[in-house]
Amino acid sequence: MELMIWIRVLVVLIPAAVGMAAAVMLGRVLPRKLWSRLLQGVVAIGISLGLLLGGLNVYVNFGVGPQEDMVRRVATEKKIVALTFDDGPSPTYTPQILDILAEYQVPAAFFAVGAHAERHPDIVRRIAEEGHELGNHTLTHVNVPTTGTLQLAAELALTNFHIYEAAGVYPKYLRPPRGMYDRRLRQWAELMDMQIVLWSLSSQDWLETMTAPRITTRILSRVRPGDILLFHDSGAIVRSEGASRLRTVQALPDIIEGLWARGYEIVSLAELLAYPGVEPDPDVPPVY
Repeated sequence: MELMIWIRVLVVLIPAAVGMAAAVMLGRVLPRKLWSRLLQGVVAIGISLGLLLGGLNVYVNFGVGPQEDMVRRVATEKKIVALTFDDGPSPTYTPQILDILAEYQVPAAFFAVGAHAERHPDIVRRIAEEGHELGNHTLTHVNVPTTGTLQLAAELALTNFHIYEAAGVYPKYLRPPRGMYDRRLRQWAELMDMQIVLWSLSSQDWLETMTAPRITTRILSRVRPGDILLFHDSGAIVRSEGASRLRTVQALPDIIEGLWARGYEIVSLAELLAYPGVEPDPDVPPVY
């Protein structure tokens, strides 16, 4: 999710800011030849950052090599989608979301942060009791590629433990924070009998600029059959919690009604994944 924003910031704003600052501070001090070399260096750094982060974005969005063990969407012409929520449970927003889902009789999958599940077992229990699915989102919302192997195993195992202790169910699904994964995560997921589930359409509800109407419009204007829709019931851009998810709560009823009006059926993640044609499908990229 965040990668697209960071790419824009780093590739566009940073080189420009550095160039302008350098021009102000050094333009009248350095010899013209040295200034020219410095400017070339700034441009080269900007291009290098763009290539590096662009490569990371491709890795997250599309992956590299065979990905039979990961799901982004289901390739089907049937108008079915699944709702998923990351980073909870939140004592403020998750109950409100559950109330809306209950009112509309709509299923969803909640990818819980283990530390949050430990603090709010009653909400985890309610999620399961009301027929929704629970997934693993690591214990502390770690960045998987930079996390040690043993710590990563502990992040996954302890999250499963806290979810099972609270709700009596073992998580069938795993979603790495920010969609960042590596070979070790895939191996641990296989050993722990969990399916890695990413997403194909993000609501971008984590962006401060996204109002409830904009979240609704984004989903309804981009949705495709077989999509796995991404929302958040807790979290923050760089932290595992703390941001307001009120706009997500406000948008959810309109999104549900809008999907129905367009002929879509909202199904559980398990039902969606039961359809043939599970992606990866490189011809149909995810929408961020």
